[in-house]
Amino acid sequence: MAGKASDRKGKSGKDGKSSEKAEAVAAFTLPDSLPSSEISFPILLKKKYTANWNEIVEESDRNLKEIADYAQSKKEEIKKPPFYKSECDYILKEIFVYLIPALEETLNKAVTWDALKYQKCFFNGVDHIAQLLWTSNPRYPHRLQNRLHLFNMPWVREILKKDPRPYYPKSWLWPEEYAATLIQKTVRQYFVQRDDEVQELREFWKKLEIEQNVPEIDTNPYLAKMLASQHAFNKK
Repeated sequence: MAGKASDRKGKSGKDGKSSEKAEAVAAFTLPDSLPSSEISFPILLKKKYTANWNEIVEESDRNLKEIADYAQSKKEEIKKPPFYKSECDYILKEIFVYLIPALEETLNKAVTWDALKYQKCFFNGVDHIAQLLWTSNPRYPHRLQNRLHLFNMPWVREILKKDPRPYYPKSWLWPEEYAATLIQKTVRQYFVQRDDEVQELREFWKKLEIEQNVPEIDTNPYLAKMLASQHAFNKK
């Protein structure tokens, strides 16, 4: 009997607590509206790319140009004497003025003679360039009035008397494969020999050959001084 009474007391206690919670929930009601100041709305953050890559590059170029102009303005201007000319200036102003028109006329002549199609052609481009350059020399304007063929020029006649040409040029005898190989070999040799280290080595062997072939160079200070100079002897 005692056990049954205790169970009734526990159940009645639990029922009392649940009824209190139900009453509290029933008493709570949501308001119809809330002021906006009490509500925190989520904010969507959007990243705006305002920079333009082209504008950045242009601005960088302007800054670099300003720096270069400022550095150039601080440099002292070196005045060159009127008689001084560099190699590039000499080639541009004294050689290309006459060489380029001669090359253009030679190519037109080669097209007329079909020299680019046939290997054995009477037209010789090198001879034609030499004839044009000799005739259009500005130091001798009278040559333009009396145009001579290359083999009628006095200096050519003297050279051919000492060293006559063979009957057939090499362009007629060499096949195309051999000529192409020889041209490639010559070009590669030129680019190798123009290197500074190769030039220094060639200069060393050239001076050594001179020392061996000229025994009085040890006792003659003038010859020794000439040998010490890099520009004293012509390159072979």
